[in-house]
Amino acid sequence: MDLPESIDFSALGQKWALDYQPSSLSRIQLSEQGFMLTVTGGMGDKEQVRQALLAWVKKKGRQHLKPWLADVAQDMGLSYGSVAIRLQKRRWGSCSAKRNINLNAGLLFLPDFLVRHVLIHELTHLKHLNHSPAFWQDVKRFDTNYKENRKLLQQYGLKLPMWLHQSFDDNLHK
Repeated sequence: MDLPESIDFSALGQKWALDYQPSSLSRIQLSEQGFMLTVTGGMGDKEQVRQALLAWVKKKGRQHLKPWLADVAQDMGLSYGSVAIRLQKRRWGSCSAKRNINLNAGLLFLPDFLVRHVLIHELTHLKHLNHSPAFWQDVKRFDTNYKENRKLLQQYGLKLPMWLHQSFDDNLHK
């Protein structure tokens, strides 16, 4: 798998171009200017480059998803404990009995209305830690198209960049 040429955060309306600058630096360094992400360092270890990009995606998730969640929670009249941003393989988000919410940084690659759908879904779990009819009624209050959005979410999950969960180094998977 090749290094990506760009990173498209559909949720934010941002497309980041990537500029790879090989150097003798042992550590990969990232710098932003406008919507250009410059990746500097030893490009021979593609997995190290991938890990740096993953850390950057999670950082962007913290910068954008946390305030977005706070805004939607305020609209819904709900409060939560902590929020963590991860890159899970199989979940867009989760909510614990302790009122803590985990969000997948991969949400940034989705259209904004699907991110809102996930945020509403997880916040509704603050009231219902299940998927009962009452849960779905509360989801519907804030996301009238929730049934269609659930289907779309599955489709978009298949379109995420492969490098989010698969190494650039094909030798690691042989």
